[in-house]
Amino acid sequence: MLFRSAIADYVYENIFLHYTMKQWGQTPEEIDPEVTGRVPVLLSYDNRYFQDKYQGMPKDGYTAMFEKMLSHPNITVRTSTDCKSCMVFAEDGVWFEENAFTGDVIYTGALDELFACEYGRLPYRSLDFRFEHLPQESFQGRSVVNYTVSEDFTRITEFKYLTGQTGAQGTTIVKEYPFAYTGAEGEIPYYAILNDENRALYQKYKAKLAPLKNVYLLGRLAEYKYYNIDAIVKEALRLADTIRR
Repeated sequence: MLFRSAIADYVYENIFLHYTMKQWGQTPEEIDPEVTGRVPVLLSYDNRYFQDKYQGMPKDGYTAMFEKMLSHPNITVRTSTDCKSCMVFAEDGVWFEENAFTGDVIYTGALDELFACEYGRLPYRSLDFRFEHLPQESFQGRSVVNYTVSEDFTRITEFKYLTGQTGAQGTTIVKEYPFAYTGAEGEIPYYAILNDENRALYQKYKAKLAPLKNVYLLGRLAEYKYYNIDAIVKEALRLADTIRR
């Protein structure tokens, strides 16, 4: 038991504590258990982060997968378009390009920004991705390595070990530097900072859409939740089934 306790103290100090403070800008005690509880702690010979039996990537990558999903003739894709420039969410309904819209709306963007941060901005953490292409066969020999203590970045991803690509000269890596999201041009909100105060603020924004029964919120930003990709796919399928009924 003492041996296990010593391991736990070492792991907490050298892996969990400093990594958490880099990633979230807070101590573990300040972070909601829903977030900290996501980190698996296992005594096992299986050294994978997740223990799911089947793990993989789309055969041709996510870009090809989404291109195929969006190529349906009934789907129109608009990029570089602010939702507020063409849609209005009012107490009497949803308006699209100045016409009443009675169809179903699934909103996946930041809920506070939909209402111009009327009650204040919801806090998020963002990431600065810095890519490097190196003239060598391999950099770290693994797909992802976390850097938990002294470095400013939290992890390095080496893509060839995710995609299984072969034949390319050199290798490409990316370092992730966390910072507080401010809403500035070019910043992307990635991680909701969950605590009671922020949840209460989110509920104020969510209440503004309560009268609109044809509007559904989905995803990390719209729901102010932390989803892994498997969980959000499952939730999207559940929502689709709910709407179809």
